[in-house]
Amino acid sequence: GSRGAVFVFMAEQLAPTTSFEVGSGEGHAAYTWNQNVEEVAVEVDCPTGLSAKRDVRCTIGSGRVKLETASSPTDDKAAARSFITLLDHDLFALVKPDECFWTLDSKRGIVSLTLQKLREGESWAGVFKGHGDISDVDRDAEQKRLLLERFQLEHPGFDFSGAEVNGSCPDASTFLGGFPARG
Repeated sequence: GSRGAVFVFMAEQLAPTTSFEVGSGEGHAAYTWNQNVEEVAVEVDCPTGLSAKRDVRCTIGSGRVKLETASSPTDDKAAARSFITLLDHDLFALVKPDECFWTLDSKRGIVSLTLQKLREGESWAGVFKGHGDISDVDRDAEQKRLLLERFQLEHPGFDFSGAEVNGSCPDASTFLGGFPARG
């Protein structure tokens, strides 16, 4: 009914509005990322025209991601491919590998990773260790947004989209005993 539509609207108001950009560096391609209470979304640039089945290799472990793509597309299914490593790094925090996945947008040349956080509500300062964390100001803003998103999930009848958190913000993953079991 209309209550569900209102909840969706309020949840959208608390959705990530900022994607953080990480330029290519030693051993990794450029990527952007954002997060919500449950997951971290990463978009990695790759060559256009690739086939998800033949040209992308992605392994997501509890604490590490390895992503490789063919250096260029080919229509020849039997042809030997040259692969390039786009990412092979330890994650900022642990994820649930069985609930993570990736997709390929071959027209735009983007591999999207969806990483399910092991600890709901945990605020990540970055996706990978050693790639540079977001600023303290951005980290504080993310932590406040995640806390409000948690409140919205726990109390769907209330609108937290205009709420503000003053002062030091608690960690949404541990505040008041952490996330209650949701089903």
